[in-house]
Amino acid sequence: MMREIAFLFLLISPQVAYSKTFATSGFINFSAASRNQDSTFEQQNLPDDLTKNRLNNPQSIGNDSQIFLKFAKEAPDGLKYGITAKTEFNFNSDGRNENPNLDQIFTFAESDFGKLELGNNQAVNQKMKSGPTRFARGAGGINGKYLEQVNLPMLSGSGLAPHFILLAQSPIGHGGYAKSFYRPDSSQYSGANRSQFRALKDDSFDGVEDATKLSYYSPRISGLQLGTSYAPNSANIGVTKQVMRDVNPTSIKDIFSLGANYSEDFDNLGVEISATAEKGKVKNSHADLSAYDLGTSLSYFGFTIGGSYGSWGSSLQPTSGSYTNQGGATYNTFGIAYEFGPVSTSVTSLKSSFQKNNYSAISFGVDYKLTRSLMPYFELTKFSFNPASQGAQGNQGYVFLAGALYSF
Repeated sequence: MMREIAFLFLLISPQVAYSKTFATSGFINFSAASRNQDSTFEQQNLPDDLTKNRLNNPQSIGNDSQIFLKFAKEAPDGLKYGITAKTEFNFNSDGRNENPNLDQIFTFAESDFGKLELGNNQAVNQKMKSGPTRFARGAGGINGKYLEQVNLPMLSGSGLAPHFILLAQSPIGHGGYAKSFYRPDSSQYSGANRSQFRALKDDSFDGVEDATKLSYYSPRISGLQLGTSYAPNSANIGVTKQVMRDVNPTSIKDIFSLGANYSEDFDNLGVEISATAEKGKVKNSHADLSAYDLGTSLSYFGFTIGGSYGSWGSSLQPTSGSYTNQGGATYNTFGIAYEFGPVSTSVTSLKSSFQKNNYSAISFGVDYKLTRSLMPYFELTKFSFNPASQGAQGNQGYVFLAGALYSF
């Protein structure tokens, strides 16, 4: 590890005849939302009779913005290196505002031998995945922008709650565990409220995924690219944004992420296949981390079709107590998209099971590239929670999103 760090600092030391670039990019997304969920989740107090509903109105407007700052140098031999930072700013008419924050920051070095990244950034298994989350249109479909408008099921009068897989992600990318409702005055649960902000087309939950790590991506040869990441500790996210998790943090050590991605175009037929995995160790009464994901997509002229399957096994689940031996945790996705000129549309679906708690969502989205930078869109998503626990009330309904994305 120290040798790689020394190598990166050596690369960014002054050399000869370097070209320098500083670039900014990002997006500003304004959206309006309207939802229809079970009426018991629209009351002033939620069904546990203890918690105030933070979703104040069935309609809301808001903004989520992301800005990337990149400084890079390039040597005469083609070696590129530099630093990238990602900042966020969000607000909502419900008063759920977030101050500007630093979400990611990392150094990189890239040459003919591949690319190294060191810092707070996503692991290779998240970046190299293929499937419907990559080609979903509108507000991102099953990537989950709609989730900030939804209240999760709970057990009446208790801080306990069923957990669900809400995104087609590994445990780390999912925020460290399956998601659940939590009660702020409960010592057993702490975490971001389910009305937390979701960035447009973001297919992960912030926080744990940005733990300090070293990543390597191989060059793409004959369509194949390989990658690996190593993070010493899931709790070490440095100066980047602190996002609390839904259960008492389980510190995961020695997290290894692996990725393989094959992408090739054959005349008008495009093929992409990915296989990713992550493993880690837990030194308490929870199972070690061990999860994988398989994804694929095919594109022909303007059509794209694809799917994915992921398994968490028993990753991070308690090895003692009432929630042991609850079965595996899996998800699968399917999607189809079509692009014709400036108009793009997609239908994406997700089905998941965690400790026999089932979740499903199907989303239809359309966007129109009005100019190079401006893209209006709308999306309609149907969701359904089916908890296995007796006394836990499920929730189902629809979320409609309409907005305008300005990219720069």
